[in-house]
Amino acid sequence: MTTLQVRGINQPRLDVPANFRLIVTERHHRNGELVTVQRYQPTAPAIPYCEHVSLVWGSDGRLLSFNRFVRPTGIGLPSPSEAQVIAEATMLGLDALYAHGLHFMRVLPQARGVIIDGHQIEIPMRWVKFGHDNGSYNLVGVGAGGRVVECEREAFWDYARGRRATEEWNFDQWVLAREGRGAQPPAPEALA
Repeated sequence: MTTLQVRGINQPRLDVPANFRLIVTERHHRNGELVTVQRYQPTAPAIPYCEHVSLVWGSDGRLLSFNRFVRPTGIGLPSPSEAQVIAEATMLGLDALYAHGLHFMRVLPQARGVIIDGHQIEIPMRWVKFGHDNGSYNLVGVGAGGRVVECEREAFWDYARGRRATEEWNFDQWVLAREGRGAQPPAPEALA
């Protein structure tokens, strides 16, 4: 495993599998900011829905989104309270100043899917959601054995449409729709 570094600080809860390599680096807009999107996979080219790690970096080097969609281990999920502790520590480790503006909301069950060897594999997690003083929603998905599966900050909501307002460069279904190669994901996903 390769531990991620954010602004020069190791993030022990965020890692990329050792056999993955960077295969895509793109620039896009997210919430009006020019961001860098990176995708890691075992092999190129980028294959939608396969095992991958995606990262979205702000223009100032802050990590906006981390998604680690790989085969889950057989270890069970942490309890909701354990997941909350892991989520809070993760956000604090990423950006202590920003984390002080977070307000815990709830822990929900969540699952993501990935295709491995032609089979849909579910990645279960506890989704720890926070509000922030800036009006955004923030989350940490804590999976098997307490491993962080996903983490996102500064996701805004379009209340009029009942869906996300923030672009989802970290999710294959949304990216495919944005590129005209797939259907628009249903609410609450952002309009592509």
